[in-house]
Amino acid sequence: MEFAIGGISVAVLILGIVEASKQFGVSGKGSQALALALGFLFVGLAHAIQVGLMPAAYVGWIELVVTALAGSLSAMGLYDFGKRLIR
Repeated sequence: MEFAIGGISVAVLILGIVEASKQFGVSGKGSQALALALGFLFVGLAHAIQVGLMPAAYVGWIELVVTALAGSLSAMGLYDFGKRLIR
């Protein structure tokens, strides 16, 4: 079974969200709880889409949100990388 939404790996997406949340002060057990909740959400969504449990009208919107989230996380990473290069 493929755990992806709109071609975005949910494992990588969850890792990115948890790492980004650490920059906003989430740490320790909060990070673990966030990863658990996001895993439940995104893996559940991916499974529901793959087996046809999700109405087709919602799939495009879910893919849009996931793709936009992945893009914004990429932009955050690129910004941080650029800051390190300038130093």
